[in-house]
Amino acid sequence: MHAPILAAYLGSDPVAASSLSEIANPLRRVDIVDHRFLRPGRSAQILIVDCREPKPDDYRRGNLSPELMQLALVSENSLYRKAIFASGYSDHLLWPLIEQEVVSRLAACIAQIERGSAGVFFSGDPLVQKSCDLLAQRVGRQTALSELARMVGTNRTTLVNRFEASFGCGPMTWLRHYRMAEAARRLRSGHESVAEVADSLGYGNSNNFSTAFKAIHGLSPLRYRKMALRREKPV
Repeated sequence: MHAPILAAYLGSDPVAASSLSEIANPLRRVDIVDHRFLRPGRSAQILIVDCREPKPDDYRRGNLSPELMQLALVSENSLYRKAIFASGYSDHLLWPLIEQEVVSRLAACIAQIERGSAGVFFSGDPLVQKSCDLLAQRVGRQTALSELARMVGTNRTTLVNRFEASFGCGPMTWLRHYRMAEAARRLRSGHESVAEVADSLGYGNSNNFSTAFKAIHGLSPLRYRKMALRREKPV
């Protein structure tokens, strides 16, 4: 039996958090918790971002992993689908909640995660998440562990220990997985050459990039792209 997938509600409405949790509970596949109550060491694979009563541009996501499932919670009378999807959300949920819709969209997220597309997670530890955001913003640059620790106001040992608690690996291993997840996304889009993807992610040497990519995905970047494009062609 699979372990439950953790979803974090990002918002300030306890009623919404409680309602989502009650709907998801019978699924036995997803635990939904208010992000404020995420304990250090717990990592969410799905984020439900409360976007009700938006101001202009409020649908813009934070700088999080592109592989992370993110659902926008929006009011039924103010649903701007184009803005939601243009902002990069995976999907949306309507408020007031419709149980069948929530279950269906969570099931789609589970299927996506189980296909291995969500290997980089959101951490309930603010220090770790701040570090992840910084690494994501600097994905194409070399960042030393000591430099990262200084930027988030801690020391190397504390930072490594907190990453280990959240993800089971240190910051540099997290960054390597993040880069390879981003590389896979760009290769699937088919708009950049393998060399361009490698260079944009901080790999000046394409051979080093190919070795790192294959270690994570089991295929060379070129082979991965060919297989992805073949799957996406209509039958």
